[in-house]
Amino acid sequence: MRKSGVFFVLLTFFSLMILTLAPVMAGEIDILVEKLVEKGVLNHGEAAQILTKTKEEIRRQVVAGESAAVPQWAQNIKMKGDFRLRYQHEKFKNTVDDRNRGRIRFRLGAEGKVNEKLKVAAGLATGGTDPRSTNETLDNTFETPDIRLDYAYADWAAAPWLNVSAGKLNEIKKLIFRPTDLLWDSDIHPEGLSLQFFKKHSLLGSDEYLKFITNAGFWILDESGSDSSDPLMWVIQPGFEYGFADKKANLKIALAYYGFNSVKDHLLDNSKSTNTTQNAVLKYDYSCPVASFDLSVNEPFGGFIPSASVVGDYVVNPDAAKNDTGYAVGVKLGAAKVSKANDWNLTYLYRRLEKDAWLDTFSDSDSYDGKTGIKGSEVILEYGLSKNTAIALDAYWMNTIEGTSNPLRLVQLDWTMKF
Repeated sequence: MRKSGVFFVLLTFFSLMILTLAPVMAGEIDILVEKLVEKGVLNHGEAAQILTKTKEEIRRQVVAGESAAVPQWAQNIKMKGDFRLRYQHEKFKNTVDDRNRGRIRFRLGAEGKVNEKLKVAAGLATGGTDPRSTNETLDNTFETPDIRLDYAYADWAAAPWLNVSAGKLNEIKKLIFRPTDLLWDSDIHPEGLSLQFFKKHSLLGSDEYLKFITNAGFWILDESGSDSSDPLMWVIQPGFEYGFADKKANLKIALAYYGFNSVKDHLLDNSKSTNTTQNAVLKYDYSCPVASFDLSVNEPFGGFIPSASVVGDYVVNPDAAKNDTGYAVGVKLGAAKVSKANDWNLTYLYRRLEKDAWLDTFSDSDSYDGKTGIKGSEVILEYGLSKNTAIALDAYWMNTIEGTSNPLRLVQLDWTMKF
């Protein structure tokens, strides 16, 4: 038999062995192939091809839950996590001393497949009870820090056009289109029920499409056995995404309405005490319409910059007598996602959030400590060191809109590692 015929037979043999004798470990196949090279049956190139195909098939089986060599429960669970080191410097102009902090963040998540349409996800994270932070400050003479349940929810692909999740939900950016953090801190995980409707239509060009999206949520804010008027909120956010031909650009626009029940005349936990109160409870309701957009252009200057985006959010609170609007607008340059060596991204964001435009329990905690009645700029520079690890510099220059001026300068230097 010609050598090419022998190679084909051996390649077929190893493929069948993977499919029918999955308990044979990859290491044993490595030894067998090495012996065949020593005997001159295979050359090094052919051996490498067989080993590559073997590993790819084993990986495919594990991902698909078809491997007999790995327990079924292990094949149905995916793990992910990240660790972040942070140096933080902050200075209010009217205070004497600067504040310098070392901080860490560790998160570990798991996702288990119940069946083809249903999965359960849960995660742990450092930090305390603050819903807007999973940071742990290094202090208190080596005190052992907390680690807590960050999220736990069920996710059901109810139909090709509908996804339903319930529990302590995923991070807010996966539930609501929010191109900036004007209204929502990225660490917030709502509690309750969320739905996502989507329908994609291909248009004239091969890459041109129009995708309709509607996000909805019914979220619990508080519960009391002695008070039947529990604070709740709900949101409906219809929108669309338009992908231009040849992937030259992408436009996302959405209009949201946030409704609240029993927020007025209550005082919510984790408030920053900047919303207007009357008799020690909230004076206004905060049922607000919100407009959001993100326009991204790929390689706007011939490839020197991978992409450029203009983003924005606008909110108004009809119930407030004054100080009722807020907006954020920004520009992003560089890679859409920093995931490998030499990827980079530069972001500039300006925000203005008046005192009663939005509840002071949800907005970005680094923007003047998460308060409302603030304005200012933020600049972020992120750079990829290698695969799954990057450094970032995040700087804020913020001040109050009214009252005594007390500017804040906040600088964060981060090193993030994902696994």
